[in-house]
Amino acid sequence: MQPTPDQSKIHSLHGLRGVMAWWVVVGHISLALGWNLPLVDRNTLAVDVFVLLSGFVIALLVERKRESYRDYIIRRGFRLFPVYLLILVFSSILLPVQLFAWTNLVSTPANINRVNLAQEAISNFPWNFAVHVPLLQGLIPKALGGKEAYTIVGQAWSISLEWQFYLLAPFIIYAMMARQWMKAVVIAVPILLLTHFFTGAFLGAKILLFVVGIVTHFALRPERRREACIAAVICAGAAIAKDGVLQVVPLAIWVTVIISSIKPAHSWGHLLAKLLGSRVLFHLGEVSYSVYLIHMVPLYVSIYACSRLGIENGKAGVIIAASTVLATYALSVASYFGIEKPGIRMGARLTRARP
Repeated sequence: MQPTPDQSKIHSLHGLRGVMAWWVVVGHISLALGWNLPLVDRNTLAVDVFVLLSGFVIALLVERKRESYRDYIIRRGFRLFPVYLLILVFSSILLPVQLFAWTNLVSTPANINRVNLAQEAISNFPWNFAVHVPLLQGLIPKALGGKEAYTIVGQAWSISLEWQFYLLAPFIIYAMMARQWMKAVVIAVPILLLTHFFTGAFLGAKILLFVVGIVTHFALRPERRREACIAAVICAGAAIAKDGVLQVVPLAIWVTVIISSIKPAHSWGHLLAKLLGSRVLFHLGEVSYSVYLIHMVPLYVSIYACSRLGIENGKAGVIIAASTVLATYALSVASYFGIEKPGIRMGARLTRARP
């Protein structure tokens, strides 16, 4: 743990968050332009690393702060909603731009799916917008459609997933803190069993990875290591059995970074953690939430502009990729300092003001 002016952070994990955010960005550019980049196109694997990170960080925060559930939710809400709601409004206004952009791209399964989602968002806008505002789009069952999880702000399906986890996490974490493992199982297993009725934006789809992240926090304590490692292995194995062998990728990334982070600072094994904790990657970790939420807007706006201007083929691909990366970074830095940090400070002030 290395203290910083605002809070104690594990720098390597912060840098890991930044790397994963840009994996998602490059993956979406590749899918849109039909580059077919192996593994990079499977950017949901980067989201899985975010899930593992979230489980770990929330377990750390819950155990350290020991705050009321109300204060905890206020802080988490002010962390997620300010940037998210702004992007939701902009994305809603730009729905016709989205539809035009995806329609005028090379016909790939990913682009065809985005055309369908944009059409769904436009044709049923009031309903889609209504479930997006409280971040509950991941709780719409397949029987009622389920597409809502991926319309308007498509990448926000995982933010809905995150919000669901925030709402439930303290109950699981406190059970584990008290070593009441069966109580944690009773909470988590029914959610896992309900996954069949929902989309991948439902908490049950990733509950196993969230738990792996949680128990990683406990595994770093010698007195809890054995039981926590057993729980981690069971949940990781179940996740691989449930979602396929590619789940090994995010789990391997997670284990490698954790092991590197706990190695002695001057050992060779700590080099990866040192790299991830460098100033540049730490900065990318700071702006990673904004990067994740914002990047699709520059992507489809640049596609729209190229289509309108008649720029095609390789030249269009270079312009789209470059403008998406540059605009995403610039807008994310502005968003982090102008919206995210003030939102986090507001949440802290509101909870400090309570008796």
